[in-house]
Amino acid sequence: MTGYRIPARLAHVVPDGAPDPPSTVFIMQLPDGVPAVLRDSGAWIWTVAAGGEEDVAGAIAELVGLTREAVADDVSAYLDDLVGRGLLEVDAPSRNGGPVRVDQC
Repeated sequence: MTGYRIPARLAHVVPDGAPDPPSTVFIMQLPDGVPAVLRDSGAWIWTVAAGGEEDVAGAIAELVGLTREAVADDVSAYLDDLVGRGLLEVDAPSRNGGPVRVDQC
């Protein structure tokens, strides 16, 4: 499984009183990025991945009441998109198999 983390220069806001997981997340790369809004399943996927869950597809499947197999391809594609846009980073695996922050290597 792949672990993810929030990039050091990414600001994010979850509105007060939002459900868990939130249905809206506001994000922006600092200091001069373009603000973006993640809604519904996009917000859920980002929040679960940013929270350190390595089996994001499994967690999302449980959240929406589907099988992991039913959501895995879409979740993986969206995670790749988030990483490509600099809205998440992939944690590098350590030598013993656990995640290590890339900036600590």
